[in-house]
Amino acid sequence: MVLAALAAFAGAFVQSATGFGFALVLSPALFAVLEPVEAVTALLALGLALNLLMMFEHGLPEHVEWRCLVPVLAAAVPGLALGVLALTELSKETLQVAVGAAVILAAAWQLRHRRRRTRPRLVPGAGLAAGLSSGALTTSISVSGPPIVLWLEAHDLSPADFRATLAASFLALNLAGGLLLLGAEGSSAFEAATVLPLLALVLLGHALGGVAFRRLDRERFFTVVLVLVAVTGLASIAAGLTG
Repeated sequence: MVLAALAAFAGAFVQSATGFGFALVLSPALFAVLEPVEAVTALLALGLALNLLMMFEHGLPEHVEWRCLVPVLAAAVPGLALGVLALTELSKETLQVAVGAAVILAAAWQLRHRRRRTRPRLVPGAGLAAGLSSGALTTSISVSGPPIVLWLEAHDLSPADFRATLAASFLALNLAGGLLLLGAEGSSAFEAATVLPLLALVLLGHALGGVAFRRLDRERFFTVVLVLVAVTGLASIAAGLTG
């Protein structure tokens, strides 16, 4: 559990600084010491606490771009159920490889546009695809960030709006996904003895990550975000191939 404790702190720091990355850092450690359902439930519970802090750290959330977010969250609802099915019935390794490859391609596409200083054009149905895939990833491998990250980054939001809107999306997905998993698997899916000790480290990581966020300029912020998306994809492929 020492590795899980370090990962909880590092993941909270990264997410507080860039808007996402908590599950990317923490999930391998939790999957190593818990059964898949318990690991996903623990990630969702800790992520719920972290994103509540991020949304309300300055009072009522003022930077959430609900107009961009609501259609994606609506599309995520059926995806949550698909993710539960994938977690219990399908090969997680196959899903990780496919998702990782798609994420890397999408991140490379947006990095290319950013370097050319052009805004990528969103194809019809991009919001539906982002929401559906994020919902499915929430309850299957618990790394739901990349599709919504890429969707929001294409809307050219400010770093503060981007970070707050991501926190709102993760808050909604973690809450809905956690309730769905508890309903499907029962209370045995939640390991309080694992989650509660990690919570203090999540709080510390959030506080220090907020300091780092305030020191990043706009271009550096979004470059870090897209590189982190690509790393997420590589980690997902590696986990799938070695799992």
